[in-house]
Amino acid sequence: MIWGETMEYCFAHLKERVKDSAEQTDRESLFEALAGIRGNTLTAGVGGSSVVSAYLAKVLERKNHLVCTDVFPRDLLYRDLSGYQNIAVCSYSGRNIGVDAAFDNSLNHYLFSGSIRESVHPLQYTVRDEEMSFVSFAGTLIPMALLLLYYTDNDTALLNRILDGEPDFETVPERDAAEILYGYENSVSARFLESALTEGGLCAAVMHEKYNYCHGRCKLNDAYHNDLIYFADSSELDEVFQRELPGFYPDVMTIGRKYEDDIINEFALTYECMFLCRRMAEKRGKDLSLKIIPEISEVLYTYCGKLK
Repeated sequence: MIWGETMEYCFAHLKERVKDSAEQTDRESLFEALAGIRGNTLTAGVGGSSVVSAYLAKVLERKNHLVCTDVFPRDLLYRDLSGYQNIAVCSYSGRNIGVDAAFDNSLNHYLFSGSIRESVHPLQYTVRDEEMSFVSFAGTLIPMALLLLYYTDNDTALLNRILDGEPDFETVPERDAAEILYGYENSVSARFLESALTEGGLCAAVMHEKYNYCHGRCKLNDAYHNDLIYFADSSELDEVFQRELPGFYPDVMTIGRKYEDDIINEFALTYECMFLCRRMAEKRGKDLSLKIIPEISEVLYTYCGKLK
């Protein structure tokens, strides 16, 4: 049996694959390379690697004390890059037109990947088994786990504690549309959730930044009566949400903070959201690991032309 042949098999080996990669990777070299990134930095990625890119930006900003901006590769063709020194690209394969576009500039180039490229500073990790799941689970969690270890000074006990605490959900959103209410403090996990719900065809997912939501975005649910997935915290604004939203939405699912530290919490919540997606897929009778997609997706995914 190959990785990702079924959703159950994929999840049964998820924790094992993450731990194996952490053990096999030359973490000393990886952490030294990450620590060597100095100056204003851009990070970039698409798909599951977009989630890794968002997490890398937060880790570098907090750990290395630098300005770090997360973008999509195509953004770089339009942005003024003169204020930045580095671009760090996240890519499971390390080779696609998005990676090529991100490196088509005079910045210092870093590649956070299981692969290496010539003339690029490697931020390399080891993956022994290729993920076959259509929705990226291990492909997202493995590099995030290594970033967590870099941020926590190699605290493997913390990583194992998070991975061993597999979340379970009695009830999950069941409508065809779900609104996701999040803030910067959980923007990485929210991005993963939106991406997985969309790529898995589970429901139409709409993201609302918490304060931005206060300026008219509640109109969507008033018109269509959607489910709400709410990343809850302990702010004064959250107190208002917790009081008002349960009476406004048909169903509200709350995802609460697990760790006080935002960087650690993002990893834990991303892991939790993976199991939430699995439970939602089970309720809908879908297998997130199977590549059952419209024909147009093959045309778009294999596009190799210019991005501008």
